[in-house]
Amino acid sequence: MFKGPEVHSDFDPTAQIILHCGDTLNFLETVPNDTAKLIITSPPYNLGKEYENKTAIETYLDFQDQVIDQLVSKLRTDGSICWQVGNFVEDSEVFPLDTLYYSHFKKHGMKLRNRIIWRFNHGLHASKRFSGRYETILWFTKSDNYTFNLDSVRVP
Repeated sequence: MFKGPEVHSDFDPTAQIILHCGDTLNFLETVPNDTAKLIITSPPYNLGKEYENKTAIETYLDFQDQVIDQLVSKLRTDGSICWQVGNFVEDSEVFPLDTLYYSHFKKHGMKLRNRIIWRFNHGLHASKRFSGRYETILWFTKSDNYTFNLDSVRVP
């Protein structure tokens, strides 16, 4: 039977996988710069869930820009960030978060390599627009020297 790598909740330079649930900026203070080759994250969508405080979209993006700044400093030169987001809805207007985040990553020198659409069949039903049954994963790299193994993900 295959046994996968141990999942750590705190930063450990020998860990293959770290899955942390808690204050992002506090956690990032424990991570040395130029350490990570791949960061996969999905920030809160500012929907007013019980674990977050809903704020104005500008305030939300300003805070996320602080997070992006810290994440970029943690990446190695050959590093990548996969940033998964959905949509923010306010007064029945949809704000596609991936399009709002693009300029924040560009400001930090990141290069967008792919905009991946994850489509799923569950979610909330809408009555005045099509239901949003997708999220977007933005794959950014810090440089032109990055890893991409096409054969590992190729559809036969």
